[in-house]
Amino acid sequence: MTTVVVPEPDPFDTASIRSSTLRSWESSVTRLAEDVAAERELVEFGYRDRLLTELAANAADAADAAHDTGGGALAVWLEPSDVLHVANTGAPLHAEGVRSLSALRVSAKKAASVSDTGSAQVGRFGVGFNAVASVGVEVSVRSRTGGVVFGLRRTREALADSDIGVDIGGEIATAPLLRLPWPDPVAPADGYDTEVVVTLRDDVDGPTLLASMAGEISTLLLELPALESITCGDTMMRRTGSTTDDVDTLTIGDTTWTQVRTAHARWLMPGAADAPAPLDADVLHAPTRTDLALTLPAMCVADVAVTPDRRALHPDTDIRVAAHGYHRLALALDPAHRLAVLPSAGFPASATDGDLRDAVIADLTDHRWLPTADGELVAPGRAVVIADATERLTVLLAEFLDGVVIAELSDTTSLRRLAAVGVTETSLVDVCERLSGVTRPPQWWRDLYEAISPLIADDRVRGEIATIPVPRADGRMSIGARGLVLADLRARTDAADGAAPPSISWVATVHPDAEHPLLERLGAQRRSVGELLADPALRAAITDTHDSDSWGADADDPAEALAHEVLGLVAADPDADIPPWLGQLLIPTQTAEPDEEPLRPADELLLPDSPIASVLVADAPFGRVAAEVTDRHGVEALRRIGVGWGFTVIADELPTGPDHDLPDEAQWWDHLDSEPQRLVAVRDLDLVDPDRWAQALSLLATDPATAGTLTDPVGYTAWWLRTYAEIDDTPLGWFRAPDDDTFTGVLDPLDHPHAALLAGALAGAEVTSTDLAAVVLRRLGDADRDIAPGVAATAHAALVRAHRRGVLDLDRLDPPVGVRTLAGTVSDTAVVIDAPWMLQIVDPDDAVVLPPPLVAADATRLASILDIATAGEDLAVTVAEPGEPSTWAQSAVAWAFALTTGIAAPGGEVRLHDAVRLDVRHGDGIRHVEVDWWVDDAGVHHLGQIGDTTRRRR
Repeated sequence: MTTVVVPEPDPFDTASIRSSTLRSWESSVTRLAEDVAAERELVEFGYRDRLLTELAANAADAADAAHDTGGGALAVWLEPSDVLHVANTGAPLHAEGVRSLSALRVSAKKAASVSDTGSAQVGRFGVGFNAVASVGVEVSVRSRTGGVVFGLRRTREALADSDIGVDIGGEIATAPLLRLPWPDPVAPADGYDTEVVVTLRDDVDGPTLLASMAGEISTLLLELPALESITCGDTMMRRTGSTTDDVDTLTIGDTTWTQVRTAHARWLMPGAADAPAPLDADVLHAPTRTDLALTLPAMCVADVAVTPDRRALHPDTDIRVAAHGYHRLALALDPAHRLAVLPSAGFPASATDGDLRDAVIADLTDHRWLPTADGELVAPGRAVVIADATERLTVLLAEFLDGVVIAELSDTTSLRRLAAVGVTETSLVDVCERLSGVTRPPQWWRDLYEAISPLIADDRVRGEIATIPVPRADGRMSIGARGLVLADLRARTDAADGAAPPSISWVATVHPDAEHPLLERLGAQRRSVGELLADPALRAAITDTHDSDSWGADADDPAEALAHEVLGLVAADPDADIPPWLGQLLIPTQTAEPDEEPLRPADELLLPDSPIASVLVADAPFGRVAAEVTDRHGVEALRRIGVGWGFTVIADELPTGPDHDLPDEAQWWDHLDSEPQRLVAVRDLDLVDPDRWAQALSLLATDPATAGTLTDPVGYTAWWLRTYAEIDDTPLGWFRAPDDDTFTGVLDPLDHPHAALLAGALAGAEVTSTDLAAVVLRRLGDADRDIAPGVAATAHAALVRAHRRGVLDLDRLDPPVGVRTLAGTVSDTAVVIDAPWMLQIVDPDDAVVLPPPLVAADATRLASILDIATAGEDLAVTVAEPGEPSTWAQSAVAWAFALTTGIAAPGGEVRLHDAVRLDVRHGDGIRHVEVDWWVDDAGVHHLGQIGDTTRRRR
C-alpha cells in the first residue's frame, strides 16, 4: 500500500520565501553574516525595550486597516510562563505582510496621515517586528487567514541542510531569527484576529516582562488611538472619551486627559479642562515614544518622520511644525488654568526640545487665547495684566481698559510665566492715569477701592495709586485723596427715601457712596459730624453770611443753602457735639409781618408750639422758624443748634471770661472762688415771665438738656435761679429742698412738684449772700418759728463761714431784734458762748451757741454778726479760792477729768478744789457760783473733787 503524503497548507507560500532567502545566502555567505549583524543591531539598539510598543503599533495598524469603529483590542498574557501571547483584533495577516516580516528593512505599511485616517499608520508588519527577537527563540504569527512561525532552531537546521552549512563548516552558532518563515496552522485565540506567540529565551523572566509591559498600557492607549483597550495579565485598561467643540476628553483608568488635534500633532494635557496637571518631563511621541526628551507641560504625539528605530527624528524633519495650533490646547482648558500650557522655566533637554519650546511660545504669542475680564480673548501682546489683581478689580477695569486678563491669571507667579509669551505687567500708576476722565457713579468708585485694597501692601504701592480719582460730594472729581475729608455720617436720616446725603460745602468731602478705608490710607481724613460742625471754615462761612448784604434775596442765596447743609449734617448724627457758635447760623423764618427778617440766627428763633414760648414775657425777642424748614429737617436738629423749644443750653470748654451773653454773667463770675474749667449754662432766664416761674422750673427740671445744669450749685444756672427766680415773690434761693434738714424751721421747703430736682438751685448748707443771711437772722429771731437748738447752732455756723469767706456785708446787714438761744427761745439779752465752761454760768435761755468743737474766734465772728457780746466780754469771772496746786501728770483727778471730757491734758499746773467757787460780775451786780471746773484768765484749769474717790478714801 502506498502512503500518500498530504502537503502542509502554506497559504502565504513561505516555502518560496525560504528558498529565495537560502539561495541568497548560498550565493554569498557574507549576506548571511550581514543579516545576522543587522538583526542583532535592530534588537540590541533599535528596538531594545520596545517589544510591547512595536507589537501594539502593529495591532493599531491592524485595527485601523480594518476600519474598526469600535476600536481595536490588544491582549497580552503568559501561557505557560515562558511563552508570551500578544493577540489583537483588526485586519488579519496577508502574504505581503509575511514577506515584510521576513525582510529586515522592508515594511508593508502604506503612507497615511492624521488628516487622512485620523491616526497615522504606525508601521504594520514593518521592521519594528524585529523587537520579538530581543526576547524570543521562536515566534508564531497566527491569524484567521493563516499563520507563520520563525525559530532559531528551524533556521539553524535549514542552514545545516543546505550547501551553506558545508561552506561555513561545523555547527552553525549564529543565525537570524526572522528571515525564514514556516507555515503555522494554529488559529489565533478566540475573539482575536491575530496572535503573536513568542517562546522566550531562557534568560528572560516571563512574569517580570509581563509586569513591565503592564506599566506601558496607559501611554500606548494615548499614543495609538486605534486601540481602545489593552489587557496585560490581570491589568486591563480601556480608553473612553468624548468630544466637545473639537476638544477630546479621554479617560484611562483613573486618569483624565484633555486632547486637541492639530495639523501635525496631538497635544494631551493630564487632567480635566478645569483641573490640568502639567507634565514635568516626557519624551516626544511619533506616535510611539522616542528617545527625545521634552520639557513641555503636555504630551506631544507628533505626525513627523522619525528614524527607522523610531528613537530620533529623521534628518529632514522640522519638529517646529508640531507646534502649529498649540494654542488650541490653551483654549481647551478652563480660563483660570490656561497658563498650564506654558513651558516651565529652565534649559531645554535637547536641541529638539529647544526648537519645539520656541515654536510653542511663538504659537502662543501669535494667537488669541488669554481670557479677559470682559469675556473676550486676546493675544499676549494685547494683554493688560495687573499683578495680584482681584476678580472684582479686573471686571471694573475692563469697563475702560481693553485686554484686562482675568484675576486667576494675574498672580505674581502667573506674571512671570506670562512674560515668556510677551505679556508686560501694567502698573497701578498707569491704571490711575487711565482712570483720569472716567465717569462712573460714586458706588462704582467705592467698588474699585475695595477691589484694589488687597494690592496695597506697603508705602511703595500706596504711592503708585496716590493719583487715583476720588468723587466728591459736590459732584466734582479730585485727583488723589490727600486733602479730602471723609464725613463720618453714622445715621443717614434721608436713607429711607433715597434722598442725597447732606452736602458739606465748607470742606472738600468724599461722596458718601464712594467712601472706603483705602482713602484714609491715601491721605483722606475721617472726621465726625461733630468735627465737621466745629470746623473753623464753617464758622467763617456763617460769619460771611452775616456780613453779606444779599442774603434772603432769593431761594438760592448762600445763607439759606448753608442752613440746609448744616441742618442736614446735624440730623445725620444725633450724638454729635454742637459748637455753641452754631446758634449764629441763619435760618429761614416765618415772615408774617413785612418788617420781619427772612433769615435770623438760630438762637433767636423758637420752634412752632415750643413749650418755652408759654413761659416767656410777651415781648421776648424771638422769631419763629419757617414751617418748611421744620418739615425738612425735623424739630430735633433745629433744637440742637439752638432754636428754642425748651430752654437753650450753651457750653464752653475752658472759658476765659464772662463773654457768653448770659444775663448777670459777670456777677456770677465775680463770686466764684476759681475760674471754671467748663461752662454749661441755660440762657434767656431773664426773659421768663415773673408770674410763670413755677411752669418755667418744671420745664427746666424735666428737660434732659437743662436738668443737668440744676445739679451744680455753683454753676451759672443754679446761681441765677437762686438769685433772681421767685416763687410767690420769694427768691428761689430762700427755699430749701424738702429732704434737706439743714435749715429746718429756718427756711421753708419749696412747694413744687419737681422740688427734689431743683435742689441745686435752692438754699443748701451754706449762706451764700448777705440777703440770705438777713433772711436766716430774721427767721432765727422769729419766736413763732419752731427751730431746734441744733438747727440754730448749724445756722450760726453757716453765718460764721459766710463771714469768714467774705460773703457777708455787715454794713448791709441789720442786726436782729432777737436771737435764738440754746433753750430754743428768742432772747434780746443773750450772749454768745465763746468758751465751753461758760455754759456753767450762763442760763440756756441767754446762751447763743455754735456746734462743737467751740472755737473762740468763731464765737467772736458770730457775736459781730448778731451785734451782741460774747460771754467772755459780758461777764467778769474770778476764782474765789486758790485751790491746791498740782500738775496734770501727778493728779488722778486731772487725768480722770481729761479722760471724761476728751480734753487733751495740756501739761503744767492744775488747781484742785473741794468745790470750784466763782465770783461772777455782770454790770454792777455780782453772783457767787459753784461749778465743776473752770479755766481762769491765765489758762489754769481749776477742778473740783467730784468723782475723786482716792481723795475721799484718804
